[in-house]
Amino acid sequence: MAGGSPSPSQAGATPNRLKRKASASSAVASSSTSLGADEAADEGDIEELEREVADLGRRILEHRRDAAARFIDATVSRLVALRPPACVEVPSESQPAAGGSHAEAEQNISEKLKMFKSKTEANIVAIPKVLDKMNKCIARMEKVQQLNVNIHPAFQRKR
Repeated sequence: MAGGSPSPSQAGATPNRLKRKASASSAVASSSTSLGADEAADEGDIEELEREVADLGRRILEHRRDAAARFIDATVSRLVALRPPACVEVPSESQPAAGGSHAEAEQNISEKLKMFKSKTEANIVAIPKVLDKMNKCIARMEKVQQLNVNIHPAFQRKR
């Protein structure tokens, strides 16, 4: 587009719509074919911006989906790093009392980590629902406070 407005990708500047309208009105006086070119350029700009918005929306959705998984993986890796090192030497008197081997203990710990990971995922998924319910409850409480009705003293909170 020689002589046209800069595209949104150039220097981050947004095109000045007023200047384009003024140039379009002066172009009407000069020739009707240049008006069609300006409108085509405007439509091209709009289509490009719509594609960029759609792309940004897709990237935001991907980021929101991946954020929970990244949080859980980071938590699990942090817990694994904080876990004390495995004991290589097992005292002989505690072996029969333990009732299992070291491998069984490791398997038990890994099962607990998997269960923790699944519960954490479920809690993260439920956070938006909980926030929505909290906001609704707060709105209802504010509405009751604005009614200015007489509430029985048994139901009032002591301050």
